[in-house]
Amino acid sequence: MFTGSAENLEASFSFRAGWCRLTLSVDGESAVYRATGIEHDFFSDLVTAIAQISSGATIATTLWGDEPGGVFFDFAKAGPEHTAFSVQEMQLPEWITPSDPPWAPLRGKSLMASRVPTLTLMTAWADAFAAVQKTLTGDEVTGWGRKFPTGTYSALRAELQNRRSA
Repeated sequence: MFTGSAENLEASFSFRAGWCRLTLSVDGESAVYRATGIEHDFFSDLVTAIAQISSGATIATTLWGDEPGGVFFDFAKAGPEHTAFSVQEMQLPEWITPSDPPWAPLRGKSLMASRVPTLTLMTAWADAFAAVQKTLTGDEVTGWGRKFPTGTYSALRAELQNRRSA
């Protein structure tokens, strides 16, 4: 687990048979998180969270559901030019069958936490999403079976361009 301020952030995705594998690297330390596409489109939720925090939201959060378990990604403004993010395990791994036993979005152990320049965060995620977009089959993410969130991604790219121009 990395905690503290960082200057380098990289993300990459691979998809296969309804599964998404996210590799997240902070200053050279990497972790891999899996999500299933069976019950929900967690990839689109992550694109939305990044777009929200990039466009000025104070906080954005999303679930990244594995089977069983998964993680929560939280992003928060940490000053005018920085964003903090964290990754936590699910305390209750039964999200896929939330009524038996009753499920709630409780966070467990912290796996990663960092503070990065917002422009670095936006660029890393936008580049990772762009790499996915290049592999589309029609409008679907190959190996995921769900549509790429083009509108949300376009809004993120526009916000990134605005920040670079400012």
